[in-house]
Formats: sequence, structure tokens, C-alpha cells
Amino acid sequence: MVNTDITFEEIIEIQNKSIEAQYQHWINNELFTLQFWLLMVILIVPWLIWWKSVDRKRIVEILLYGLLVHALVTVIDEIGCQLNFWEYRYDIEPLFPRLISINFTALPIVYMFLYQYFDKWKDFLVAHVVAAGIMSFVMEPILVWLDIYELFNWKHVYSFPIYIIIAMFFKLVMKIILKKQNSHFK
Repeated sequence: MVNTDITFEEIIEIQNKSIEAQYQHWINNELFTLQFWLLMVILIVPWLIWWKSVDRKRIVEILLYGLLVHALVTVIDEIGCQLNFWEYRYDIEPLFPRLISINFTALPIVYMFLYQYFDKWKDFLVAHVVAAGIMSFVMEPILVWLDIYELFNWKHVYSFPIYIIIAMFFKLVMKIILKKQNSHFK
């Protein structure tokens, strides 16, 4: 049973113990493992590829789209972890409990590439359905197999529509922003 009389100070003490335990676990079990290095590669290499490939004429627009995706997937990830839908056994740092390499790099870059290369709605949707399938049914299981990602109350199939909805929602947001920008300069 949960103690409902717990004080704010007791909550802070529990949080401090949790932070110390996370840090010790990271130092002793995560730092410099194969998973750690793989996540470092995922954090850095896609940005190098993106930088060489991004349409320089649309870089601000594409980056804004990617930052919107990043913000939302980070919030979704935080909620999912807090509700114990999933958790991560490895990360590249000990204090931020979400998978930085995926939220800050892999997902935003995939979305930015598809946003850059598929301008028409139908093509964009088809590309994201394919990408959502790969991310949900190939990449997520690989992260599980590598012991990086652990599902508790979640199934890969639940991720599939979320990946698509994120893409479509922010494409619509970007169309509204660009329309507003273009009408302002006329």
C-alpha cells in the first residue's frame, strides 16, 4: 500500500537516493559497454550525414520541423517511462533517463529527411507508413534484442500509428507556419 502521508522532504530524499542509484548503475554497468558505444554512434553519425544532405535553402524550415518532432517524442518518451510502459537499460549519460540518441538524433533526423524529400502529402504519408513500420517492427525489436530497450506495458504495434500521427501533425503545423510566413511577406 502507498503511504499517503509522505512529506515533500521525504520525496526529495527518495529522489536523491534514486539519482545516486542511477549514477552508480551507469558507472558500473553501462559506461563504455557495446550498447554505450552504439548509442554514441547513433547520437553523432546521423547528424554528420544530415549536415551533408540537408537542403540548405530550407534548413531553417527543416530544422524547425525536426525540433518539433524532438520535443514531442521526448515528452512522449518521458510519459511512457514514467508510466512504466517501457524503460532503457543503457544510455550515454546517467541523469537524463530517456534515450537521448533516439530522441535527439535518430527520430528527428528520420523525420527531417522524409520531410525534406517527400513534399506531397500522399508521398509523405506513404514514406512515413514505411518508416513507421521499420521503426516499430525492426528498429525497436533490435533495441530490445540489444538489451537497450525493455517493454513492460507496451507493444511495438502501439508505436506504429504514433510515428505516423507525429509526422502528419507536424507537416500540417509546418504548412500553417509557412503559409503565415508567406502571407506576412506579401
